[in-house]
Amino acid sequence: MNTKIILYILVGLVILSLVVLTFFPGIVHAWKDSGRSGQDICKPAPGYTEESWKEHMGHHPNIYKDCLT
Repeated sequence: MNTKIILYILVGLVILSLVVLTFFPGIVHAWKDSGRSGQDICKPAPGYTEESWKEHMGHHPNIYKDCLT
């Protein structure tokens, strides 16, 4: 009985993670960039164009405030 509950919880967490990553694909880059400093975070991440990276940074002004000026 306990193994079924644990299995349901794990499957639920995987599904929840996939849903979050589907609706917020840039969240991984924002999380990785939150600990970086300097001009490194202002450069486009792999898979982003210059325009899409600026749009991404606009969604996270607390992380990219120095890049948006």
